[in-house]
Formats: sequence, structure tokens, C-alpha cells
Amino acid sequence: MKKRPWHMWPIVLFVAFMYVMGIYDFFMMLSHNVDYYADHNYGQAVVEYFTDYPIYFMVFWIANLLAGVLAPITLPFNLKWGKNLAWISSVAGLILLLLTFIFRNRLSVLGAGIAAFDIFILLMTVGLYLYSRRMEKR
Repeated sequence: MKKRPWHMWPIVLFVAFMYVMGIYDFFMMLSHNVDYYADHNYGQAVVEYFTDYPIYFMVFWIANLLAGVLAPITLPFNLKWGKNLAWISSVAGLILLLLTFIFRNRLSVLGAGIAAFDIFILLMTVGLYLYSRRMEKR
């Protein structure tokens, strides 16, 4: 493995941590964990939103999470794979957000705070892609 710059490590750790938390959230939301819902002050509208969650949305959610967690793990070892995984996660995340904002009324159900956080995660992932691309060209 080639020597990687020091700044790669905090980026990799932060992005990996965020996506591990996203995977945890995925399982808590889809399993309708009552304690998790209560801890986050989610009401009945959120429970209904994730009840019978459509498979075509879930495909994008899973692609976003899986590629998102693998991108920072892969990046230090293989810049091209890390970059490509960050791109896949970014595209899947963008499609998921667009579709759920338009067709699932995501903003009014989950609120502006969650929407802002989801957009932050998307921008973070696009940032990882751009960072990976720069590191690959270096």
C-alpha cells in the first residue's frame, strides 16, 4: 500500500462513522424500533412513512449505504475503487432524496432538520468523491 497523506485518515474515519450510523438508522427505522422512534421524537407519521417502504426506494437506500460505508474503507487501499464507490453512493443518495421528496412527501413527514441532515450527508459523500478523484490524480 502506498503512503497516504495524513488528511485522508480523518476524512475516512468521519465518513465511515457517518455511514455506520446510517446503517444503524436503516435497521432501526425499518424494524420499527419503538425506543428508537421515541428517542428521536418521531410520531405516527414517521412510523407510517416506513411501513411497507417501497422496494424501489429501498434499492437506492441500500446502494447509498453500502457504497457509502465501503468507499472510505476502500479508499486508503485502492483510490479508484474508493472513488467509484463514493460516486455510486452519491448518485444513489441523490436519486433517493429526489424521489422521496417528490413522491413520498419526505420533507413534511420527516421535517426540515432531517432533510438538512440528509442533504449534508449527500454533500459529504460528493465531497468524498471529489477528494478521492483529486487523490487519484495526485
